[in-house]
Amino acid sequence: MTPFQVAALKGFYKEEGLEVEMIQVNPRLGAMAVMNGDLDFTTTFGSTLRGVLQGLPLRFAAVSVKKSEHFLIARREIKDVQELKGKKIAVSTLLGTDQIAAEEIARSKGFNPALMQPIAVGDAPLRAQALRSGIVDASSISSPHDMMLKDEGFNVLGGPEDIKYALPTSGVAVAVKFLQDKPQLVKQFLRALLKAHRFVFENRAETIQIMTRWLSQTPEVAAHSYQLELVSLARNGEITDYEWERLTEGKKPLAEVRDFTLLRQAQKELGIRQ
Repeated sequence: MTPFQVAALKGFYKEEGLEVEMIQVNPRLGAMAVMNGDLDFTTTFGSTLRGVLQGLPLRFAAVSVKKSEHFLIARREIKDVQELKGKKIAVSTLLGTDQIAAEEIARSKGFNPALMQPIAVGDAPLRAQALRSGIVDASSISSPHDMMLKDEGFNVLGGPEDIKYALPTSGVAVAVKFLQDKPQLVKQFLRALLKAHRFVFENRAETIQIMTRWLSQTPEVAAHSYQLELVSLARNGEITDYEWERLTEGKKPLAEVRDFTLLRQAQKELGIRQ
């Protein structure tokens, strides 16, 4: 959510003539809220993409976080991914982004992820506690919980740097009708987001300050989070068609999943390379 918060605090939405309210919604409900007109946009990626593949009339207008920021962390006695055969791994929801991230990390290290047993536990604090209590053998978890668990002696078996292809966790999805009826508003929103992306890449110290104040993070945690942003953020708001094909598994034509027409107009207006 960092770029969306940066866009608000730095006045990028206002520069585009927008008044934006960010509302926290269960990821599984975001797509339905947009489709029903209760929200204009959803930033949730994984569950929204599954909804689109199942027929929801939505399109992704941009990708914000292109690569999962999840880490694969295991019990103290487990020091290698190969030791996860038959072991339980805590994930938020079955087939969610964090599970896919853990599988990609395992696969990159030559381990068949089908040999792990995913257990749906819920939000990150619950997944961390499940690991501490021994209910599971490993957990797919994001920052700052990776730092906390590492400090407690748990082993980090892999992270974002091990994920080869795009595995987005955040984007901009909009109803097809809204996209058709209000293209200028959508483009204004995308321009504000791209400005925020550029700001994050070019302003380390101030971005860390924003993270520190907004999320009550320590400077150490915020600096760690910032480094993850540099790895995971889509500077131009896109991922490649090949990466889209991997994500959709060919279940729908890409034109029925994403529409980057307005994004590319915004890129051109802001002098951002595709």
